[in-house]
Amino acid sequence: MCIAIDAAIPSTKVLDAIVIPDADNVRGYLHLPTELPAYPGVDIDWKSSHPDVVSDRPRGRIAAGVVKRPPVDSDAVTVHLTACLKDGGYRPLCRQFPVTVQPSVDVAQFSRYAMTNFARSNSNIGQQVYFATSVGNDPTAWVATNDGRAALNSTRGMHGTRDPVVVRTPEGDRFFLIATDLNVDGVDYGWKDWDWAQSGASCYIEVWESDDLRNWSQQRHVLVSPEEAGMTYAPEAIWDPEIGAFVVFWTSSMYPKGTHYSSDKSDPNGRYPLTGGQTLYSTTRDFVNFSPAKVMTARTGHGTLDPVIIPDGKGYYQRIVSDRNSTGVNLTWYGLPCDSEDLYQERARSVLAQPDEWQLVATCIAHRTMNTTYAEGPLVFKANPEDLRGKGYYMYADQKWAGSPSGEFMEEQYQPYWTADVGNPDWQPINWTQKPDYNLSLGVIRHGHIWSLTTAENAALRGTNLRYINIIPPKKRVYSIGESLDL
Repeated sequence: MCIAIDAAIPSTKVLDAIVIPDADNVRGYLHLPTELPAYPGVDIDWKSSHPDVVSDRPRGRIAAGVVKRPPVDSDAVTVHLTACLKDGGYRPLCRQFPVTVQPSVDVAQFSRYAMTNFARSNSNIGQQVYFATSVGNDPTAWVATNDGRAALNSTRGMHGTRDPVVVRTPEGDRFFLIATDLNVDGVDYGWKDWDWAQSGASCYIEVWESDDLRNWSQQRHVLVSPEEAGMTYAPEAIWDPEIGAFVVFWTSSMYPKGTHYSSDKSDPNGRYPLTGGQTLYSTTRDFVNFSPAKVMTARTGHGTLDPVIIPDGKGYYQRIVSDRNSTGVNLTWYGLPCDSEDLYQERARSVLAQPDEWQLVATCIAHRTMNTTYAEGPLVFKANPEDLRGKGYYMYADQKWAGSPSGEFMEEQYQPYWTADVGNPDWQPINWTQKPDYNLSLGVIRHGHIWSLTTAENAALRGTNLRYINIIPPKKRVYSIGESLDL
């Protein structure tokens, strides 16, 4: 039931403030607001002309706006969504939104991988979005796209991006890229020092989207962290079927209200000493509208950095986190002491499980196998069908160790790992076959993300066109061990 609107607020202005992103090209669940932050006390009620296509009522924890797309190869469907509110208790005022729901797609079998990274720290051009595609079905062998140059350049916030991540919608044909708004040494855009970077840096993330991996939207500079946050590092996203939305989560150090970064450590309102990292989260369906941030994990006496979450296919979500205790006061290890800041793994039954519902699975992951002195920025993903290593999972860790192969001695960089079972992991280091040849990287590959591609998507990300696939079958069906194929 809608409540009366303050007479000082024109009702048409409230209705005009409602926006449905990509209304003419709907490919996933919609955000149908029931209230607007700019107009407190106003309730909005929705009606759908085809509730079997776009729902207009919540279902348990899943909000209205659930979309059931038409079958593959059928026509798009137009649905009229009507938003109504009441003005002064008299006649209802409504506005209609036509939306075009695209038919479903069949995503082909994954046969390639894509990688996104920033190429170099302390460099404006290096702190942008770079892409690479795998050589065959091997996520240790890569070729950079765009001749090694950045594919997307930030023109908002600090004019630099780090830690990019690409997520695919559950429907399969839309991608969102999110990244940290940070430009180390970008003094023209606000950079001061690393104390500032953890107590007075950006509360925003950077967002792009694409339906084909070839054409990307304009950059969106999105506020997600509260003003008490000292930074917004390494945003990640995962679809949560329990709420019908993406959970976007990141690392922030939190400070009291009314405080600010100050180089004067005696400033009573300064943010000193630095505090340990916490994991905050927001939910979204369209990466335009985000819910207010909440705390996902804030364990007293412990700090966290760069969490990543993946379903294991056995009813658990596995979370890998950097056990960060060097930023903050009197922080201790959450996992077993490793003689270094390292990665630990934990599991829970749901993405938004309470902190005490996460159970430790593994600790000292990188230090145990490679004697690392530091590890952060993990990425983890499931192997494709017919991956050359078979069934299993990969992890990359942004780490320092004595045998680091590129850059300066002990320079922080990505190292790949493999395990056959992510739920009962035995993470073992494996070798790069070929690193992406990003400009400026000099073989040092930093924090980013890897995701699966179809053959056609691989061509699109590379900016080429897949015209045909030529398959030559062997002359026989059965061969002896060691016998050559007579192709």
